[in-house]
Amino acid sequence: MDTLQLLQQIGLTKYESEAYATLVQYDSMTGYELGKQSHVPLSRIYEILERLVEKGLVLVQPGEPPRYRAQEPEYFLGQVRATMEYTLDTLAASLTLLHSRQPSDEFWVVRGQRATLERVHRLLSEAREDVDLVMPATHLAEMQEDLWQAQERGCHVYQSSTTTMSAPDSVLVLCDQRLALVGTLSSQAIITSNPALTLTLRGYFEYQRLTNNNARSDIVSRERGIAWLAWEERKQRLLWNVKSAPSGAAQR
Repeated sequence: MDTLQLLQQIGLTKYESEAYATLVQYDSMTGYELGKQSHVPLSRIYEILERLVEKGLVLVQPGEPPRYRAQEPEYFLGQVRATMEYTLDTLAASLTLLHSRQPSDEFWVVRGQRATLERVHRLLSEAREDVDLVMPATHLAEMQEDLWQAQERGCHVYQSSTTTMSAPDSVLVLCDQRLALVGTLSSQAIITSNPALTLTLRGYFEYQRLTNNNARSDIVSRERGIAWLAWEERKQRLLWNVKSAPSGAAQR
C-alpha cells in the first residue's frame, strides 16, 4: 500500500492525499504550482487546499498569490493518532454500555486451529483467579507467556500436555472455574459457561492434580519452561507411538 492509499485510509480524499503528499516534498508552493506538480485538477486545487487548511494539514501564507506549506508529518500524524485513540476509547465505553448480555449457559463453536488458539490466548489473558489447561506440548509452548502473566496476576495455574488423552490435539481450558473451552485443534471447540460442563471439568482437573505424578499446581519458571516443554513433547510422542503401535508389534 503506497503513501496515497495510506492517507486515504485515515480519512483523506484522493485529491486531498495528492495535494498533501506533493506539498510534503516542497518547502512551499502556490496553488497554481501545486496544481502543476500534482494530479489535482487546477479547477479544484484551491477548493482542496481550503479543505486541507481547515483540517490543519496545510498552512497558508497570505499574499498575492498566497503560498501553502504542508503541516509537518509528525505533528499531523500525532493529531490523527490522538483523534483515533479518543474515538476508540469513546467507542469502547459506548459499546460496553450497550453490551448488557450476561455470560451464557449456551454452547458456542469455534472452528479451526488458528481461531481456537486465539480464543485460548484470550481466555488466559482474561483469567483472574484460576487457570486449568491441557493441550499438546507444541502448542502449550505458545501459551507460556500468557500463563506466566496469569500467574503474576495471582492466578492458580495448572498445565499439562495431552499425553494421556485419546486425541493428541485435544484442548481443555477452564478459567476461573466458570468459563470453559473444550475441543480439538484439528476440528472445532466449544465455549460455554454451562454449569454442568464446567463442574465436570473442575472434577477432571482436580482428579488430574491428585493422580498425575507430573501434575503441577503452578507453572514452571521462565528459566526452566523451555526445557520442560521439550521434555514433555518427547514424552508425548513416545506415549502416542506406543498407543498407535499394532498389538502384535507391541508383543514382539
